[in-house]
Amino acid sequence: MKERLNEVDVYLRQLEGSPKEWEEIFIDYMRKNYPDLEEVISFQMPTYKLGSGKERNYISFGIAKNHFSLHSMDFEYITQMKEKLSKPGRGKGCVNVPFDKPYEREILFKAIDDIIERKITCVYGK
Repeated sequence: MKERLNEVDVYLRQLEGSPKEWEEIFIDYMRKNYPDLEEVISFQMPTYKLGSGKERNYISFGIAKNHFSLHSMDFEYITQMKEKLSKPGRGKGCVNVPFDKPYEREILFKAIDDIIERKITCVYGK
């Protein structure tokens, strides 16, 4: 029987080294902790959709030569995160973590949880 892969799995198979390691860690985190979120490739990045219409948001994971990026439209939270990371970058909707700083992954995991919780609170008032 032939293995059936989704577009994120196909994307992962094309990566190597640190980029692959980081992407796998965060994709696994999302799949384990937020299995109900829609998982797609958007702008060549694994993306998890939160809400729709005016209430839409997302979490995406990007890679560059020397760093991993977390993207979201929760600009207020992204701004707060920049103070916690060693080299967060300048993007309005993203923060970067150099591949040689794996201890900063925990900051990103917390950010994912917080962004999703903020979204749920905003939409559902919970």
